[in-house]
Amino acid sequence: MSTRDYLDLLSTYKQKKLFRTVDFATLLSRDMPSVRVELSRLVSRGMLSRVSKGLYPNPYNPPTQEELAMVLKSPAYISMESALARQGILSQSPFTMTLVTTGSTGTVDAMNTRFEFHHLQSRWFIGYHRRDTYDLAEPEKALCDLVYLRYRRTRELSEDRMRSLLDDMDLAELHKAPLRRYVWLMHLEDSFHQLKVAL
Repeated sequence: MSTRDYLDLLSTYKQKKLFRTVDFATLLSRDMPSVRVELSRLVSRGMLSRVSKGLYPNPYNPPTQEELAMVLKSPAYISMESALARQGILSQSPFTMTLVTTGSTGTVDAMNTRFEFHHLQSRWFIGYHRRDTYDLAEPEKALCDLVYLRYRRTRELSEDRMRSLLDDMDLAELHKAPLRRYVWLMHLEDSFHQLKVAL
């Protein structure tokens, strides 16, 4: 199978932004071991890139970072610092895309971006909506995810550092009713009291 066969396939299906190894095998009627070898050759020649194990962006119509994030670990939604910055609550723009998932915690480096996934139990996997091609946390839920994951659960941020981050936020833009609902659901009353965030 030639390089041209793969490139022709990608061009023919350019509405498809991401391909898995099995997609190539199915569409080219090839066995998986052969396809893996051929894809590795294309990657080593710089004709194709691999963003994760068995996952390749279509060079004729690459996905956005947000579209890629939704596929790297599914289900997931953009939350915490990234969601707060996108919605004008946090003044800083994070270098990392922060997401919440019911899958495992971990980071993926792809498309010149670090994707940081944080595990959250499924009963708290709510409070987000679809925006175009990706899922985004409501700002109130993004703040609760941030306080829970960086302050309460892991103590990744000390109280002083968490307060410093909160100082960079326009908390007046948050709606109190959904904020209180998420705080209550995630048992964060004590944490918000310690951080002096009014509910």
